[in-house]
Formats: sequence, C-alpha cells, structure tokens
Amino acid sequence: MESNPALTDNDELARRPARQPDYAAEIKALVRLAKAQTEPKTRLWQEIAEAALAVCEAGSAGISVVEGSGENRYFRWQAVAGVCAALRGKTTAWNECPCSVALQKGTPQLFIRPQLHFPCLQFANVDVTEGVVVPITCGDVQLGAIWVMSHTADRQFDCEDIRLLSNLAVFAGTALTVVDTRDNGIASDQRHNEFIAMLGHELRNPMAPIDSAIGAAARLCADNAKAVEVLTVAQRQMRHLRTLVDDLLDAARLKHGKLAIKHTDTSLNEITFDAVTAVKHHFESRRHTLKINGLEAPVPVRADHVRLSQVLGNVLSNAAKYTPVGGVIEMTVDVDASAGPPPDGAVIITVKDNGIGIDTTVQPHIFELFAQSARGHSRAEGGLGIGLAVAKRLVELHDGTIALQSEGAGTGTVVTLQLPILRGPSAQDQSEPSAESAAPDSVRLLLVDDNPDALMSLGTLLELEGHDVTTANNGRDAIRLVAEVRPQVAIIDVGMPDVDGFDVARAVRSDHTLNDITLVALTGYAAESDKSRALAAGFDYHLTKPLSLEKLQYLLANRKGGQLGGLV
Repeated sequence: MESNPALTDNDELARRPARQPDYAAEIKALVRLAKAQTEPKTRLWQEIAEAALAVCEAGSAGISVVEGSGENRYFRWQAVAGVCAALRGKTTAWNECPCSVALQKGTPQLFIRPQLHFPCLQFANVDVTEGVVVPITCGDVQLGAIWVMSHTADRQFDCEDIRLLSNLAVFAGTALTVVDTRDNGIASDQRHNEFIAMLGHELRNPMAPIDSAIGAAARLCADNAKAVEVLTVAQRQMRHLRTLVDDLLDAARLKHGKLAIKHTDTSLNEITFDAVTAVKHHFESRRHTLKINGLEAPVPVRADHVRLSQVLGNVLSNAAKYTPVGGVIEMTVDVDASAGPPPDGAVIITVKDNGIGIDTTVQPHIFELFAQSARGHSRAEGGLGIGLAVAKRLVELHDGTIALQSEGAGTGTVVTLQLPILRGPSAQDQSEPSAESAAPDSVRLLLVDDNPDALMSLGTLLELEGHDVTTANNGRDAIRLVAEVRPQVAIIDVGMPDVDGFDVARAVRSDHTLNDITLVALTGYAAESDKSRALAAGFDYHLTKPLSLEKLQYLLANRKGGQLGGLV
C-alpha cells in the first residue's frame, strides 16, 4: 500500500508536550538487553519487546519482523508483550500492516485509531486508541519494526516515546545482527563438526579394506623380498593416513572441549609398549636408536591407557620425524613416590633426541592447535600441527604438565611430562602377563561387514594370522551364525542397513547362553558418544577402522581379563 498521510499524524505528535526523560529506567533496560544478547534470538526479541512496553508505559508492545521477499513479503509478530501478548506469532500481509508505512517512509510514525484503517488490528475486546511504529534497520536492510500500542484514551504517546523506541530500534538492529552472526557461527561449527565426523567415517571405510589387503598381501608374498619391501611402504603410508584422520577428529574434539579420558588401573610398561609399537615404523625407516630407561621393573599407574599411549606415541613420533637418519632418541622414566596424591605419586617422563631442534621463536606456540614449526623439512614430514595440542590437553586431563625445551636449531629437543598417576603395586600387577609377552592362540572369529571388499580382505588377513574365520555380510545372518558357530569373538560393523550392528549386539546379549562371546564393534566413527552407544548396546569393545592388527591381537590375548575397558 502506498503511504497515506491520513493514516498517520506526526504533526499531532509534535504538538504534544513531551514528558521528562527517565534516563535511569532507560539505562536499566539497556543493561538488561545487553545481557540478553547471550540468550537465544527468540528470547532477545522478547526482551526488547518487554523493554519497549516498560519504558513507554504502553498497553502492548512488540516487534514485527519482515519475512519473505518481493511481493510475497509479510510481517510476523515475532515478540509481543502486554495486552496483546497472546498474538505472538501472528502474521499480517505487507500491504495490510502499519509497519509497512513506517518502513516505506523510513521514519517513526504515530497512528491514531489505527483499527479504522487496518482491519488486521481489530481484535476482540481490545481497543487500540493509538500506536507508534519505528523501523528497525541494519545498513540498508529492513529487518522489521518495533511498536507500542495504547488501549486507553488517557495514554497518548509523545516525542519522548519516539526517542526511546528509536534507541531500542537501533539497539535491536545491531544486537540482532550480532546474534545472527553468533548463531550462524554456531551452526557453521556444528556443520563443520558433522562434516569432520562424516569425513573421518568415509575415509576409514575405504582405508579398512586397503589396509587389510596390504597386510594379507604382505603375508602371501613373504618369500618375495621386493614385494614385501613395496608392501611395507604401503603399510607405513596407511598408518600415516590413519594418524592424519585421527588427528582431524581429535582437533574437532579439542576445539569444543570434548576430549575426555577414562582412568583405569594399568601399567606404564604396557602403555609405553603400545606407544612404541604404534610408531616403530618411524624409527625403523630412519634407522634410529631408541633407548628406554626406567621400565626395568613394573610401574603401575592409574591413567587412561589408550590416551596416554597416544601422548607418548605423539612425542616419540615427533622426535623421530625431526631427528636425522641414524640419530638417537632416549626415553627415561623416573618414579617419584614421595610426590603424594593423587593418587600415590608421580612419574616424570623425558624424551630426548639429538635432532634438528626447535627455533626459540617457535617454542611458545608449539602446543597450539595447528601450529607448524618452521623446521626446514617439516612439511615433508607431514602432520597437521594437531598432535602436540591434543597431547597437551590429554596430559592436563591427567592433572599433569608437558614442557618442551630446545636451545635452538641443531641442538635437539627434550620433552618432559610430569604425571601424578603413580599407584602402589598390587598382586594383580605382579601376576598379570604383559601385553608384549602375551600372544593370542587361534581364535574362532565371526566377521560381519556389508562391504564385500572389507569382509574379504580382513577375513583373509585374519585367516593368515591363524584364526578360524566365519563371515557374514548382513545382520540377520550374523545373528543366526552366532548361535550356530558360537564364535569366541564376533567383530561386527555397526553401520549395516536393515539390521545394523547394534541390533546384532542386542540380539546376542538377550540370549544368556551366548554371554561368553566377546563382541567387538568395528566402525568408522570414533567419537566418545559412538563408543558409549556401542558399549550400551552390549559390545565389549569399540575399534575404529581401519582395524589395527596390533590392537586386535592385544584384545584377543587379554580379553578374558577385562582390563581393556572398551579399547578404541
């Protein structure tokens, strides 16, 4: 509708005497609104409407937001306070709303007896004697309008109301832009996290059969030295690819404070063994000498076995990457039983190398996420600048500290970890076999995966390891075969159509005669929530793709003891 002078009476507004400003009430309202910017946008809308109602002493107040575009524009009563509060959510056509007049003129407007001109304002038992509408804009964008209504003849608006509403309109335009930016950032972060999780899953799915096929081929070609050499290169690069994928997921967890640990009674000897096993290809490829001191006797600790092994593996692999061929890396463990709780003392772990060192200008930032050291050939060594940031957070979750020292380029590096995780030895510690000495016998395995390549390659690899393997490519067959074959361990892909791995686990656990079967979830998802969901469904362990043969061997050798607690 074209603006009609008969609909508004700003001359009348100018003739009315303005009441004295109440700056204290205005400041109080603005402070309240400033705090409301941390709330969801709908709550902020409502707080602005409530403020307009209070400072203008109106009968009703609200915010109408422009929705749609072009000829399809309309107004939604996004927030309403006072007598008309029940009309929140109401919509009015663009040409039938007084807000369009104010937006077209671009200035505040006084409407006297607006119900005579705007049927959309004719409400049962509600008389609107007059109203003021002020546009809400941000730059050249018309966001909507803020308005107040009077429902009694003795309440007339004046220029002070215009001033107050105009200030609120400016605040609303700015605040809503800020909140939209915040919400868009949160939504973008959420999409980013979902993308990273999906990327990790999608990368792991093809990595799994490739990794298994390489492992199987290496065993089948054991008498062909050249083939073994080439396949060893492929295995090494697959490990590197897996590390990059894991780092990406950990970076997302770290950024959003979702890294978590689970303390168990374990052994620093076994943690170190796992860490060295995971990164030994770095040492072998560069012909490094690795010396380990202080682990001649058992060192019982209370820690997150998997995560602390990840920390040590990261520190050791960094030392290997930046130490020239033939270098020496030395890890030393010192026990300080006098350090006191928690729980019984501390362990100090130092990893020293004679590598290229770190420039002193880089050292203050080395534990920051995505930090990259300017160390010459660092990019050639790969890595995303994530590992040390994750390691630092995991050490902190153990109530410990990690520090790095280097005198500069060419002087080597020393990394020191102080961890208050030492616990007194127990009979169990002394009687349990170590992971290094434990070797699994032949195990009856059921392998379930709807990916035929993954099923064939992993099944072949496990058979070459000496296990008796039965396979199934769907959940229904898996449930049947568990009862028929009675495997000792069932390794089940959780992401199958129709009957998924969780359904299989629940079905197996509902039959108490099958309680002795160890269920292992195999998945491309590695979040703590995925692990928790798998354990809740009845799985004993949760392993991520591509399956680490070392982890599986460790699991098979130690599954009866139950000390793994859901290995990831």
